[in-house]
Amino acid sequence: MLCLLALAAAFLAWWMSGYLFAYTDDAYVTSDIVSITPEVSGPIEAVHVTDNEWVKRGTLLFTIDPLPFRLAVEQARAEEARTQAQLPVDEAQLQVLRAQKESAEAAAKLAAANLRRDTPLGQSGWISAQALDRTRTAEAQSTAQQHAAEAALQKAHETLDLDKTAVASARAARQLAEWRLSRTKVVASVDGYVTHLAVQAGDMVSPNQAAVAIVDGNAWRVIANYKEYYLRHLRPGGLAWVWLDSHPWHLYRARIQGVAHGISRQRGSEALVPFVSPTVNWIRLQRRIPVRFTLLDSPGDDQLFMGADARVLVIY
Repeated sequence: MLCLLALAAAFLAWWMSGYLFAYTDDAYVTSDIVSITPEVSGPIEAVHVTDNEWVKRGTLLFTIDPLPFRLAVEQARAEEARTQAQLPVDEAQLQVLRAQKESAEAAAKLAAANLRRDTPLGQSGWISAQALDRTRTAEAQSTAQQHAAEAALQKAHETLDLDKTAVASARAARQLAEWRLSRTKVVASVDGYVTHLAVQAGDMVSPNQAAVAIVDGNAWRVIANYKEYYLRHLRPGGLAWVWLDSHPWHLYRARIQGVAHGISRQRGSEALVPFVSPTVNWIRLQRRIPVRFTLLDSPGDDQLFMGADARVLVIY
């Protein structure tokens, strides 16, 4: 009888504890892994950091051989200079053709006036038919020359516009070449720790593959997988206490940042939502949901380790 009472009391205490606090040892410390991927391809000339080194945002990580990119910049600058040098030539040609067009217009006006004067004279017999024909021919030739001058001037305008477009294209090519040269210096995009550094001088890198990984030093958090039974008591902003296995015998304060509103029920489909295994050593467990905690206290950013185990206690 006493044994049954003890079991009942233990069950009642366990059941009541769910209304007092939520505890889990299925928790871990994590951060963000920032993949540093070069934006240009080439062999690494030098690596400027070491594995596990703390780096600030903007720290030079490694340098890609800049020689081919410098040559590309010089070539692009020369092409831009060549296209720009063509513009004064086009402008001078336009001035010549404008003068020729004005001369042709004046000649056409004179020829038209001569024809208007000679036509009634020819009809009245004051000038010969041959002289009238010469006047008509001169008027037709001057009109044709005027049209030719206008066409040449239009073509010169189009040539100038085309060369201006070539200058803009050459300028863009030069700017792109300079941008590519600047990207031969690969820098850190966040503050954090270089982790698992594997590249070295001579390695070929490309935009298709990350070269360096950095553990973000400003994104530390604790993820705790809580049974569904506790979720109704966990509210964002609630206070929690965290035990870090990497720094035992000390409790650190934390805040509930939020409860995940989706998990994957099939392994391998956790690209966008996490998968929390419902079994341990072939034992089926109650479904658990990730809860994120923000550390208010910590042993220091340099003493936090991504993936380290933790234990979390929330008192309601």
